[in-house]
Amino acid sequence: MDNGESIIKKGQVELIEDTADGLRIKVRIEQDGTTPLENIPYAFPLLPKTFQSVPKRGEGAFIITTMSDSKESQRYYIGPIISQPQFQEKCDYSYGRGNALSLIKGGTIEPLEKISNYRETFGAFPNVEDVAMVGRGSQDIIMKNINESSNEIDIRCGIRNDSTLGDKKNGETMVGKVVFNKLDPAYIQLKYKRGITKETDQEANSVLNMVADKINIISNKDVNGFNLTDYDQLIKEEELDDIMSKLHQIPHGDTLIKLLRVMIYAIITHIHPYAGIPPSIVSYTKESAEWLGNLETILSKHVRIS
Repeated sequence: MDNGESIIKKGQVELIEDTADGLRIKVRIEQDGTTPLENIPYAFPLLPKTFQSVPKRGEGAFIITTMSDSKESQRYYIGPIISQPQFQEKCDYSYGRGNALSLIKGGTIEPLEKISNYRETFGAFPNVEDVAMVGRGSQDIIMKNINESSNEIDIRCGIRNDSTLGDKKNGETMVGKVVFNKLDPAYIQLKYKRGITKETDQEANSVLNMVADKINIISNKDVNGFNLTDYDQLIKEEELDDIMSKLHQIPHGDTLIKLLRVMIYAIITHIHPYAGIPPSIVSYTKESAEWLGNLETILSKHVRIS
């Protein structure tokens, strides 16, 4: 329980709309009692605004006051209070009786079983050694210092799925988005290590891997005039099919080289019985003709560009 002398208090978020767009919130702490919401002072974010994390209504936040027991004190907040990864999407405070305080002394609810007991959660969240920014849903940015010579940055989206175990054992197991998505996540991975690849023509110290079901590379100057700057989504979901139908499929370079090699051989080595007669059908001219029905195989089904 917080007392009036404590300068760090816990409370429930009751308002997140700021009249000045300053990311301020109103948090009801114990000393506020039944004070009307309009009379509770705003709490200013203590974290720099270059890192935005505003609690949801109904969640908890830590309130730091400049004066211990004065209602006139300035208030600053750090939040939301999230006890365990199962509650990353929202962690109810419930005026001190919710899951938010399950790991804090005095909480009325016991914590859930840790998700790392289940193999299907491995990789779903950053390791404790990583520096990371974890989103509310299934997205995060992870900076890994693997060892003295190897570093990695992962920008991940759709990396976690809901658990199929649900609320078995009266909730004493996995809930929420905690299962590692092995099927279709999207991510950009940057890796650095001297000599990370060594095969001939593949030597590199740094590698960028881009992974998704479909990959679109679009220029702002694309002639199709796509709307790439929607204020909310940048590219609207309902426009993706149209965009992908108008972008150009990237050719498979090695397959294209095979076709060009056949064409070149056919051009420089073919023979005619005599002038005006089609060339003799030999292996290279036959192979060249076979490509006519297989040209689509040159194009990637998954990567498109402007």
